[in-house]
Amino acid sequence: MNAKLKHCLNELTCENVLSGTSLIMSIFGDCVFQRGGVISLASLIQLMDVFGFNERSVRTAVFRLVQNDWLSSEKIGRTSYYRITEVSRERFAAAHEKIYDLDQCEWDRKWDLVLLSSVDLENKAFLKKELEWLGFANIATNLMAYPGCDELQLQNLLLNLNMTEQVVVFRAEALHLWQESYPTLKRMVEVNWPIEQLHQRYDKFINDFRNVLSLIEDGEFNALQAFQIRILLIHQYRRILLKDPNLPLELLPSDWLALTARNLTSNVYQMTISSSEEFFLNVARTAEGTMPPARPQFYQRFGGLKFAEGT
Repeated sequence: MNAKLKHCLNELTCENVLSGTSLIMSIFGDCVFQRGGVISLASLIQLMDVFGFNERSVRTAVFRLVQNDWLSSEKIGRTSYYRITEVSRERFAAAHEKIYDLDQCEWDRKWDLVLLSSVDLENKAFLKKELEWLGFANIATNLMAYPGCDELQLQNLLLNLNMTEQVVVFRAEALHLWQESYPTLKRMVEVNWPIEQLHQRYDKFINDFRNVLSLIEDGEFNALQAFQIRILLIHQYRRILLKDPNLPLELLPSDWLALTARNLTSNVYQMTISSSEEFFLNVARTAEGTMPPARPQFYQRFGGLKFAEGT
């Protein structure tokens, strides 16, 4: 066993004060979602033990996820199983695309504006949070903005919340010459989106996992360590990405670290996927036995997963 790697992983686990609920979400999103979305509680307990969580803490965490409608539970005989709910499936799908898709869409320099002045107070705070999930920020009283949002996602959100009659959606662009308005737009972005905080988080993530990469490049790690690396990698990357509004590069600092972090994540993931899948599939069970085959989207992660021969 690679002793230096073991020490490094222990430090990563301790430094980041892992939340059991959040870590289970990472396991579901990375390992379970594309394999049917269901796993036994016994399997989860065994997988979480790898990260130092005991049975009681796992039971508490899945109970909270059921209460929040992320998971549903089913008991067959003496065994409990946990499944991704229909309500949360869209969220898992959106997160999956954001984490594993390497494409960066070109910005048309248009802004999407959502006016909330007609939304009642009871629903306004909730709608703001949902819009922030899509990358929007509150740039003025009752006005949320995002440069070039996914119009279908926005439309589906408003339809699902029955709020199409309570908001007004605009598409706008700066009336000044681009070079004149560019500095002002960048300042607006820095004020209204958490740019500096995200930069610091990306910087720490890169430093942590560059160290991991240097320790695994010679292939000296076992399947359990590969699983640890893979889940810690995606867990930390996911927590940053879901706060990152994925703004156009033109509006971000010249030293923006998101692309470096993405390339690093892809490289570490590719190096650990074969061994980590071996560990996961040896542990994970459903009511029918072993986990079902993964959907095609699983193999398309990071531009196409590269498995070792025989896996």
